[in-house]
Amino acid sequence: MELHQVRYFVTLCRTLNFTRAAAACNVTQPALTRAIQRLEEELGGLLLYRERAMTQLTPLGRAMVPHLQAMLTAAETARRIADEQLGRQQMSLRVGLGPAIAAARVADVVGRLVRFCPDLSVEFEDAGAPALVDSMLSDMLDCALLPDSPDLPDRLHRWKLWEEGCVVVLPAGHRLAAQDSLSGADLADETLLVGERCGGFALRLIEASRSTFTVRRCGGSWVQMLDLVAAGVGLALLPDALAIGAGVVSRPLAEPSLRRSVLLTLVAGRPQGTAMAHFVKLCRAREFA
Repeated sequence: MELHQVRYFVTLCRTLNFTRAAAACNVTQPALTRAIQRLEEELGGLLLYRERAMTQLTPLGRAMVPHLQAMLTAAETARRIADEQLGRQQMSLRVGLGPAIAAARVADVVGRLVRFCPDLSVEFEDAGAPALVDSMLSDMLDCALLPDSPDLPDRLHRWKLWEEGCVVVLPAGHRLAAQDSLSGADLADETLLVGERCGGFALRLIEASRSTFTVRRCGGSWVQMLDLVAAGVGLALLPDALAIGAGVVSRPLAEPSLRRSVLLTLVAGRPQGTAMAHFVKLCRAREFA
């Protein structure tokens, strides 16, 4: 069993998409597929199966995830320790992006950081809050931008960076696009798109409203949800800090007022590298609009 096979498998478990996993690993899709097949041969069974456009883990695959993840974490930790001991460590910054939080919000901070650390390598990981917390605790991420939540563990330091409201995203030709703002009552009988990585505003509206909505659950990120909105699949409720692309329009949700705070989080007590320490300092000093 080779380490690159393990890394490909762990990445594929996170994306459940061969194309996106290959891009994340900087390899071609056939190369990633062959590596997964060789890993399956060594373990003696299928780890994944495809059902039309869906990729799912088999029971064996689910059983292997924690063990192969632990193997990858141990190997990366060993490599980092060796680099530190031999004085060859390259500065890096690994930042998690929680549901519907875009890298654009801290891109200027990273730009300033590069002036301090010209050889800096930067990696963003987009996932749900529980997965990002697990990655931080296992030292796979340096920090994460997460929505404030009582479910965040006490082991995390946290600093509030900004607060954001909610907008309704709808096709440009939708009947509600003519209004300057919208309410929950305006959305009655509309289809709302709900996804785990899209900010949670739709579920909060459903809980707070007496109106009836049709819910369509959608996987993927907020960017992919915008494509579904443009195609007329439903309406999305997203943070007002996101840049909404062409083909759709956004209108503020005036009632009920839904807001959330976005935090910079990191594991308390863990030593910070130079790049990470500067990133925290710059984020805390910046005034986010």
